[in-house]
Amino acid sequence: MMDEAKENYSGDVTLTNSGINLDTFRTRLSDAYAYRENQIPEEFNQIKVEQKEEKNLYEGYRIQIFSGEHVSNADTVAANFRAWADTTLVGYQPETYVFFKTPYYRVHVGDFHERNRAISFSNIVKRYFRDAWVVYDRVEPARVPADTTVIETR
Repeated sequence: MMDEAKENYSGDVTLTNSGINLDTFRTRLSDAYAYRENQIPEEFNQIKVEQKEEKNLYEGYRIQIFSGEHVSNADTVAANFRAWADTTLVGYQPETYVFFKTPYYRVHVGDFHERNRAISFSNIVKRYFRDAWVVYDRVEPARVPADTTVIETR
């Protein structure tokens, strides 16, 4: 005849009819891998994972040189800037953008990914267009000057 275990839910020792303590043979789920250590090989600890920050190529900066209520004034300022840039700037020919953003027409020039380069260009533009200032804008990646481009005046 087989030994039958006595059920005991009070937390006491469970014994079979023959007096064998079954608790010594039972394991708990948390005990199954308690003797194992997860060792990471030293070669893996030396690998440095560099996360590459993805940059949106359409985000950048432009120089705003005009903001007003009349489209004719915006077009005049844009034409004056193009003429000035053609005769004054060396190394970079910035694009001129005229657009309407309620309630004003605005003229933006240039395309830059880095704010520092936009600021240095705005310092050149301010010599002729006193109200020029750097604004965050959507840029055309193909028109952004290379990092090695030197922008100077004649």
